[in-house]
Amino acid sequence: MTTRLCIVGLGGRMGREIAAAAVADSRVSVAGGTVRAGALAGRSFAQVAGVSIGGARVSESLAELLPDADVVVDFTNPVTTLDTARVASEAGRALVIGTTGMTGDQIDALRARAERVPILYGRNMSVGVNALAQFLPILARALAGYDVEIIEAHHRFKKDAPSGTALILAEAIVAALGKNLADVATYGREGISPRREGEIGIHAIRAGGNAGEHTVIFADEGEEIRVSHRANSRRTFALGALRAAAWIAQQPPGFHSMADLLH
Repeated sequence: MTTRLCIVGLGGRMGREIAAAAVADSRVSVAGGTVRAGALAGRSFAQVAGVSIGGARVSESLAELLPDADVVVDFTNPVTTLDTARVASEAGRALVIGTTGMTGDQIDALRARAERVPILYGRNMSVGVNALAQFLPILARALAGYDVEIIEAHHRFKKDAPSGTALILAEAIVAALGKNLADVATYGREGISPRREGEIGIHAIRAGGNAGEHTVIFADEGEEIRVSHRANSRRTFALGALRAAAWIAQQPPGFHSMADLLH
């Protein structure tokens, strides 16, 4: 059965990427997409999305599009995402949320909505990144006592730092070691101070058009192991989002992650 999608923020970088990827994915169809208030100005779906999809509509109102959708996909911003979750959950529609920069309280608000509908929330929708996050605990336990550093790089327009993906990878490591990230994380370095035993350094680069690159370093005095993931384009996140949408449409209410999908 084809899963019908409504894409919030259709004219954004990820909205357009998801719409384009959906054209070639037989698991899904695009029913429509939203733009922010005042941004429509008589434009058609194709003019907003950059791709023509028969029957797909564009609107400034999410509620207007929901009768024709099974899953709402949102990669916008925390404030918009919370409103999306409210409207979609009240209408009984499942959600795939890839918005980054959300606070703990905002994520808790999504969890509350998930009592009513299935929600898949992921700070990174790349299948490769999430597979890496499942592999890192094995490496962390085998290399317990090694220094750990994470370096991430993104395009100049990315607002949040460190990236949600860097935090996913760091959390996977510290959980395997029985630690709390807040206790061991160091975000960048300056001044003169020794490296704390057991700390994890997390460093962010913002430059150019980098779609996303993450390197995890495990090192002691005699050797160094580097594990890297590079997103060559945003399409990898769009493909992951479509896979997530097809999966979440078949799930019961609850708060899910990409790890649940991969299992």
